[in-house]
Amino acid sequence: MSLPKPEQDYTYYRVGTVDDFMERIGRKVMIEQSNVAVFKTSEGEWYALENKSPGPKGGTLAEGIVSGTVLYDPICDWRIRLSDGQVLDPDTGQVRTYPVQIEGNDVRIGIPKDGGGKDNG
Repeated sequence: MSLPKPEQDYTYYRVGTVDDFMERIGRKVMIEQSNVAVFKTSEGEWYALENKSPGPKGGTLAEGIVSGTVLYDPICDWRIRLSDGQVLDPDTGQVRTYPVQIEGNDVRIGIPKDGGGKDNG
């Protein structure tokens, strides 16, 4: 696993307010060329992943079901760890992740200045 990039390598974009996001329900946001799925857990943790399923059938992740800190892919029911985008056994794969900042009531997502996401694999 690669180390996260320093914060200065990201540009943060406001994607809404805390109240715009429901617990355990993903929300799709577009930031420049990045299609991102944002999740708020029932424990108040925030995660952002590339809104693209790593599964063989493709699809998006924003419609997935969140249980704790695991996302269930809505098409193939793969389990994806929200913290680092890692697909859990017995399946394999990885999804790009993006840092989330809460500033006051604003939700901000960090997009790498080089245009990619955290490549954790």
